[in-house]
Amino acid sequence: MKINFREHIFSLILTPLIIIICVISYFRFMVYRDYIVEYEGVCDPLVDKCFIGCEDDACTTEYYYTLIQKYAHDLYKECGNDVTDCEEANICLPDDRECSIVYCDVEVDGALCSIPTNGLDNLQNDINVDVGEEDLLQDNDIDI
Repeated sequence: MKINFREHIFSLILTPLIIIICVISYFRFMVYRDYIVEYEGVCDPLVDKCFIGCEDDACTTEYYYTLIQKYAHDLYKECGNDVTDCEEANICLPDDRECSIVYCDVEVDGALCSIPTNGLDNLQNDINVDVGEEDLLQDNDIDI
């Protein structure tokens, strides 16, 4: 039985190429974890501009998050296979090769953003109301 290479040249070239691409992809994604992952990170709406997410379709319960992009190899090195309870997953460490934390931008995302209500701003307003300008000037007088 003689195989005619001219009739099967496409199959003879394509089959080894597909096998090589599959092996390279397996090592890149499964062994070396050479890709970027994006996930929701922890966000405090009192301090930062957070994205607003809904836990159900009716949106009765909201949660706040940032978008974190991190190199998968670094993430698995820091947290292992379970990144849900890993605090290092929510911050960019100095050893991370590619890492970014994206906060909500009101100009771009609009209604999907929370506006920070800094507790310090409210405290500062309360202090300014209690202390008058005359009291501040008397305390700052310097005798020469």
